Amino acid sequence: MGLRGAFSTGVGAALMRRKSSDVADDTAAPAAATGIVNAVGVRQGKSVALLQRRGQRQGDRIPLRSWGQLEVWQQEDNHLIETGYRSATGSLSACISSLTYIHNETVNIYSHIIGSAIFIVIPVYLFKNEIPPRYAVATWADVGVCLTYFVGVAICFGLSAIYHTVMCHSRSIDLFGAQLDFQGVILLMWSATIPLVFYGFRCDSTLRYAYWTMLSILAAVCSMSTFHSRFQEPFLRPVRAATFGSLGLFTMVPVCHGLYENGWHTHNQQNGTTWVLITLALNILGATAYALKIPERWYRRSFDIFGASHQVFHVMVVFAALTYTKGILHAFDFAHSHDYIPCSMR
Repeated sequence: MGLRGAFSTGVGAALMRRKSSDVADDTAAPAAATGIVNAVGVRQGKSVALLQRRGQRQGDRIPLRSWGQLEVWQQEDNHLIETGYRSATGSLSACISSLTYIHNETVNIYSHIIGSAIFIVIPVYLFKNEIPPRYAVATWADVGVCLTYFVGVAICFGLSAIYHTVMCHSRSIDLFGAQLDFQGVILLMWSATIPLVFYGFRCDSTLRYAYWTMLSILAAVCSMSTFHSRFQEPFLRPVRAATFGSLGLFTMVPVCHGLYENGWHTHNQQNGTTWVLITLALNILGATAYALKIPERWYRRSFDIFGASHQVFHVMVVFAALTYTKGILHAFDFAHSHDYIPCSMR
């Protein structure tokens, strides 16, 4: 083959080996690159999943929206409150977490959480510390009618706080929560009238039971009507107002009856009528502010978070309940004082 042939053959073989190596390198490079990309992708995927999990844990804080950003079903209340709304979340834990930061329902929620707690503590304190040393003759009937009121108020405020906490969950939860809120209002009005009738007609059990029966029937009718789906529609707001108004007016019938029978002086001593009227005035004041949307009607955006009409209503209701408690205690004191004439001696 000779030197030239050997050289040519060697060079050719070397060139062939180099070409083959280049081809292998060209094939391996994309594969290696693909592997790197896949590894990075997996790592990125794990990072994204981790961030998502962290977001779920940290994302329970519901974004606050303006009125125009809300779902349609959330725009059925007060358009004069323009900011601070919790967006629809669909998460119960997110609703509960909203207790930890400020939005336009914070005052509504905490005013009635505090109110409910107060009316859980009041009977414990009264029946343990105040009543026993003062009036050993207090009966189980006294305890029963007073406790009925305190429990009714505590449940009413508790249901209200729950409703305002979860109302941003979804349309269905909002409607159900509103129904529970209405039940609480009915329970409050019913339970408030129990001691009013008891101390107003202590010596007339027939009249007392007649009032309790009529009140209970009317409260039951109102209660059942609130669970009708159409009762929640915005255009039936006047019907809702009339329903609750009729129950509210009926609670004043025993007061008017007692005033007619006994006169102002006697009935006021016997039933704490002055405190009852102050309670009525506070409720009317709060309801008027709520109905007329005052003060946000006059100062837009100034009361979105603090001081809106609904919040005024909530606070007034708490003060009214405390005022009514004073009236009940006045009636209790008079019924067990030396100035009270027992029924058997009348």
